[in-house]
Amino acid sequence: MPVLDPEGAHLAALRRLAEFEGRSVLEMGCGDGRLTLGIARDAMHVRAFDPDADAIARAKAALPVDLAERVTYEVASAKEIELEAHSFDLVVFSWSF
Repeated sequence: MPVLDPEGAHLAALRRLAEFEGRSVLEMGCGDGRLTLGIARDAMHVRAFDPDADAIARAKAALPVDLAERVTYEVASAKEIELEAHSFDLVVFSWSF
C-alpha cells in the first residue's frame, strides 16, 4: 500500500492551523489513521472515528503500543456518533477521495 503524504505536509499544515499539545481532539473521518498518529503524539487524547469498518480495523492494527492509551478508534458516522458535551477541545475533519 503506497504511503500517502510521505513528506508529512498534511500533518504540518494542520499543526500550523491548530495547537494539539495537551488537547482532547475529536477526529472526524480518520480513515486508516494516517493523521491520527501524528496528532496523538502531541495531544492528550484523540477520539477518532470513521464509517469505514475496514479502515478502522487497519488503524487499530497499526496503532503503536506507546500511543494506545491516547487514541480511541471507533466505527461511526458524524450523524450517529454520540458525543458528550464539552468532551473535546478541538475537532479535525479529514476526508480524502
